[in-house]
Amino acid sequence: MIAALVAVVVLAVVLLVCGSKSHKIKNLEKFTTKVEQEYQNYSQADLEKAQAKFEKYVAKVEKKKLTGDETSHVNQLKGECKSYFAQAKARMILQDFNDAVEEAGDEVKGVIESLK
Repeated sequence: MIAALVAVVVLAVVLLVCGSKSHKIKNLEKFTTKVEQEYQNYSQADLEKAQAKFEKYVAKVEKKKLTGDETSHVNQLKGECKSYFAQAKARMILQDFNDAVEEAGDEVKGVIESLK
């Protein structure tokens, strides 16, 4: 009987911690760190998946009532993620441009180089 009561109390504590705003913010921090480490290798599909996950994390955090410091920290994390997403997208656009230039041949390359 006591073991069952202890198990219920432990379960209740775990549920409270996992649902807490600090846990949600920690998840966003971990996600931001993961994006920072991987964004340079993102494909278009990877980027879309990461952005979808980001939106879910942000939505969960923003459901909680945050203090001023927590709001600032969350906004910083959001800015970092959006910056990494923009860099990944820019890399993909530049790669597409370079691929198009390679296909266009030496003549177009000469024109582009003269414009630089």
